[in-house]
Amino acid sequence: MIVLGGGPAGAVAAWLAARDGLDVVLIDPCAAEDRIEGMSPRLYRWLEGQGLLAGFAGLVGPLSRVSHWAGLPATGNAEWIVHRPALDDHLRQAAVTAGARLIPSTGRVEAVGPEGATVLLTGGELLAATRVFDARGRKAHAGVRDMRRAPATLSISGWVTAEGRAARTVTVVPVAQGWLWIAQGWPDRAWVQFVTDAQSDGSPDDRFAAAIAAAAKATPLPTLTPEGPLVIRDCAPALPPFTDDLSVLPIGDAAAAGDPLSGHGQFWAVSGALAATAVRRSLAARPGPETEALARRFLSDRQSETFFHQARVGREFARQIAEHATAPFWARRRDFPDDLPLHPPGAGFRIDRAVVVADNLLEEREILRTPATPGGIAWFGTIPAADAWRALEDRVPLTDLVARWGQMAEHLPDLLRQEASPPY
Repeated sequence: MIVLGGGPAGAVAAWLAARDGLDVVLIDPCAAEDRIEGMSPRLYRWLEGQGLLAGFAGLVGPLSRVSHWAGLPATGNAEWIVHRPALDDHLRQAAVTAGARLIPSTGRVEAVGPEGATVLLTGGELLAATRVFDARGRKAHAGVRDMRRAPATLSISGWVTAEGRAARTVTVVPVAQGWLWIAQGWPDRAWVQFVTDAQSDGSPDDRFAAAIAAAAKATPLPTLTPEGPLVIRDCAPALPPFTDDLSVLPIGDAAAAGDPLSGHGQFWAVSGALAATAVRRSLAARPGPETEALARRFLSDRQSETFFHQARVGREFARQIAEHATAPFWARRRDFPDDLPLHPPGAGFRIDRAVVVADNLLEEREILRTPATPGGIAWFGTIPAADAWRALEDRVPLTDLVARWGQMAEHLPDLLRQEASPPY
């Protein structure tokens, strides 16, 4: 098996495959640019629970996040901030320790046939494998036709000196030209990511400095002065067409690059590795057309539903920016990807069927779609969500549910109340 790309998606996928006893080749140039990113508590808990953060010193936090969106500052959320090159290297080494072979290079899929795929490395070497996971991020979209793309968007990021007393926080500030994510986790220093239109007047350095100045006028900040080279990256939401070929599985941003405003980048990457792993295990354990059909349905639904949900979340955030509503950056993003509601009006609780991961394998089973989670919930912990909802609708006594499902059942009424209202 070959994994192209050694970011969180590729490294975790390689780690899981190596632990399953597969012969795994992980291909990555091991030369990522210096940058800081946010990590959600949910992803932190998963990585910590798997032992994948043992010995890793590149995290700061958790830090409270203050969002100056649509009026008054909003607090209550938190995130870790992580040195991304260090995280990628740490996860790649975990894959190597588990048995994967790391090749410091880049590559692309050269050919696909009945026996698998052939990968061409930069140096001209050809490698063959029965299955390839493509975790090259947006680089995997090069040459792909019929892409669904948002307006061209860049993140311009870099270190800044921070003069004046500053709390250890993450601050999100919209300005006319875009929005800034400011991580203040170190003495006298901060990391600023500025998300803006790809096409605009002025150099990246001038645009970066102007955005920081605009943010300082909008909210109290320490004096922030750019101090070094900037990192410029494409961050526009992009959805490639789904492919039925199961020998090459795109994961993470290669499968669907989400809106950075939705805040799920690293979690989407790692969850993509887990989803592709469930497909790989299912195809090995239950080979045949039925499993292949389940896999295609699972991957297609996941790719489309996640992309459009995250894109609509970003659209709703853009529509909240009243003070800059006519600014080109925000005006271009108020109607992408469509005008469909993020949460259909009147949508309540309903039971549906979907392909889910159960005991590490794919299977079709009932899920519960809710106003808060329209994509559906399969379980509350280990309790089938559809069965739980039916039981509470039928007014089954809580004591009976505890006897059936254990102490977790005591929380079911609260969990369903939380699911009754959309989060946005």
